[in-house]
Amino acid sequence: MRKKSLFLLTALLLVLCACGGGNGSGGTAPLPASRTPELLAAVPSDALVVMCYNHCSEGMALYDSTSVLQKLDLTAFKKAPMALALCYSGSLMPILALDAGRADADSASAVHSLLEQAASLKLKAGYIRPDPEAKRRGFVVITPSSALYQSVQRHLTEYTSILDAPRFPQALKTAASEEFIAFRGSGAERMIPKGWLKDFFPRKELTAFLDALADWIMLVPEKGGFNVLPCYSNDDTYFTNILASVPLSDSRLGPLLPSGTRLALTLPVRHQQLRQAVDRWQDASMRLTRHRNELSELGRQAGKDPLKWEQEVDVCEVALVHFGGEAVTLVRPARNVTDREMGENPWRGFLPALYGKAFALADDSYTAIWNGWHIYGSAAAVQAFLEAERPEEGAGSDWPGKSCRLLIRESDKTLAWDKNGIKLTWNSNQ
Repeated sequence: MRKKSLFLLTALLLVLCACGGGNGSGGTAPLPASRTPELLAAVPSDALVVMCYNHCSEGMALYDSTSVLQKLDLTAFKKAPMALALCYSGSLMPILALDAGRADADSASAVHSLLEQAASLKLKAGYIRPDPEAKRRGFVVITPSSALYQSVQRHLTEYTSILDAPRFPQALKTAASEEFIAFRGSGAERMIPKGWLKDFFPRKELTAFLDALADWIMLVPEKGGFNVLPCYSNDDTYFTNILASVPLSDSRLGPLLPSGTRLALTLPVRHQQLRQAVDRWQDASMRLTRHRNELSELGRQAGKDPLKWEQEVDVCEVALVHFGGEAVTLVRPARNVTDREMGENPWRGFLPALYGKAFALADDSYTAIWNGWHIYGSAAAVQAFLEAERPEEGAGSDWPGKSCRLLIRESDKTLAWDKNGIKLTWNSNQ
């Protein structure tokens, strides 16, 4: 995996989960002590990201290929358990902890060599002796930040760690695994690389939304990707809670996607259930009055209430597609509709007002009907979509559209939320 780093994985996960969620965890019991990774003791309570892997070689393969930590020769520790945390200390900085008792070579010699490497790279590093009282083996801590190294030492002295962070024990129970990547929901602004995905979503609106998405989002590795497990309370201010209440439905977007699609996001909906759920979220977030005023103003400008338009169309699916240098939004109605050539769009702004700003376009002034879908965008975008080359029939059969709540594909990565939960997968050869 080249720079499909933890940073980019973090950003992608948060963007994808902006439109969906999974089963929250209201429990309070942590994993049994035998299942709780010992190296979590080295992770400060304010960490934004926590990664635990039983084999260091597997975990480090997911981390930023440009990081100074990747200059370390960790061959002797490739099968050793690891924990890696990202903390904010003026910038996002890593802390790496490695089990010192499971190095392939002689442990003392391997630790000594690693500490010498760290010193030559001007990293702060040290060996933390075993603690019988805490039933903890010895381990090595390495970080580029003196402040974070001191923070680790302070937490160890005070016997505090990420396990004392609000709802992290519940998130750990949700993951039910010793191997996971955990993201703090409120850390979006500091985690997402500046400029990334700027062609798709405005950063300010995105990060503000993500900050209230979930307390923790857990990724548990499985073949080809991860299970995604948000952890949140039963509060309607969490959009994860809201979308979880919407019934499953089928997506038919796959065959329409142009070759070389950069981003496809689709929300199969049953408008009545979704409308009720969105109103609950707007109300809990104290935005319902503003939301209704926006719909009222759009209705005044268009001469039709957006809610009435939604009912008349009988919306079954809403989608956003970026391809080439263009972007369009699409609506699939419940009944068959006749193809119609491109013309002016009388319902400008309806989709983002009804279904969220993820469906906002810089220009939605034109529309057409094609292959059973309403298409919206600029004149150039709609025309380009209608004329785009598409894979041969059957080539889109990998679109996982059966009984789902949300589907997003970005380049080689796909997030699908269906009856079995949320899966994040990608082609690891990219």
